[in-house]
Amino acid sequence: MGISKEKLEEKRREILYQVELAENGDAEAQNIIAAKLAKGSFLEKDEGGAFYWYCQAVKQGYISAKWNAGIMLLYGEAGLPVNQELAMTLIEDAASSGEADACIFLSLCYRNGKHGKEKNVGLSEEWKERAEAWGEAEFFSVPVDLEACGVKITKPVINILMQ
Repeated sequence: MGISKEKLEEKRREILYQVELAENGDAEAQNIIAAKLAKGSFLEKDEGGAFYWYCQAVKQGYISAKWNAGIMLLYGEAGLPVNQELAMTLIEDAASSGEADACIFLSLCYRNGKHGKEKNVGLSEEWKERAEAWGEAEFFSVPVDLEACGVKITKPVINILMQ
């Protein structure tokens, strides 16, 4: 049992609309397109392309994109050179702005002494509590131009997958 032709066409229009918004500088749309590229959700999977769009949103200070780009840099996803310092800066900014996944990640870093953080149970608990206590995260913080930080990005060709 597949998706109907009508539903596929609706999805295609939705993606084209999000791409148009992203091209016109909408940070939320840039983050959405990046996530779809990273997962291969209705788009051809392209982690490098995902990173490009996350970077466009990060240039505007979009918090969720900072978290996502930070993780990609931390683990060298999409063939990126690992950059722990820049990655952790992005992740810490996202956490400080209320991004729950980033808060939990920092909690684990402090609990286990990972990614440049020394073991610190107090800070681990503090970040865990922040993740649980904060309702809505901020959407924007200080913009960061990752290209100016020496990170190479390449704009992708977006291929919509519709069978």
